[in-house]
Amino acid sequence: MRNESYDLLSGNDALTLLEIIHSSLSCNSGNDFTSLFPKMQRLFPFDFAHALLCVNDENKGIVPVHAQNINFPKEWISEFVSRVYLRADVVVKENFKKYRPQYWADTKKRLPENREISSLCRDFGMREGYSHGSPCVAPDKAGSMFSFSGPSIQYAGRTEAILELVIPHLHIALAKTRKNKEPEKRNILLSLREKEVLNWLKNGKSSWEMSVILGISQSTVNFHVYKIMQKLGAINRPQAVAVATHLGLIELG
Repeated sequence: MRNESYDLLSGNDALTLLEIIHSSLSCNSGNDFTSLFPKMQRLFPFDFAHALLCVNDENKGIVPVHAQNINFPKEWISEFVSRVYLRADVVVKENFKKYRPQYWADTKKRLPENREISSLCRDFGMREGYSHGSPCVAPDKAGSMFSFSGPSIQYAGRTEAILELVIPHLHIALAKTRKNKEPEKRNILLSLREKEVLNWLKNGKSSWEMSVILGISQSTVNFHVYKIMQKLGAINRPQAVAVATHLGLIELG
């Protein structure tokens, strides 16, 4: 089903999103990753941003494995870490449970907030914000959380649509910075049928449309899509097309 919030995005929004997605695919270092966020500020206003990778340990709960601070105040981070607020923050818990866009005020209305954390945020001018993340992508076992804050952030369907479109790509870029090395050339082998499916995905065809074009069942099409996403390390169809194009597996035109 189409997200009606996408209709709120302008042509300029689409161009900026494409620029960020393209840059994220070429992201090799922390500096490359940080350089994506001024472009994000062209899409919606925020003053602070932070990115986090965590694994969900059965015994320890949410365990951070990598962080990339864009410009959260260092004093805030020091307090947050020293007081072990990661385990108490309802926004963090909700992120790694559902991986959906969160407007902080809405989450704190639904769930019992920690007043000390809210007070700490207010002290540093981070009263309002949005967080969104992506589940782990094989072979990496870490999920992500991206947080944007500032006094001017308000609830907006347009902001949520932007986050839903861009966060999967930021997740991949963040995972690359964790490795702290140039990405290795991956020897990805796609079957002829998988390449056909990828090209039809690029043209915006649905599983049903592809089943008619290729003369196979819809379930078989979905199986090929699943295998393609698995090989490319993508979590959705648009990202699979973007990664395949970046690796030269299909032509953009």
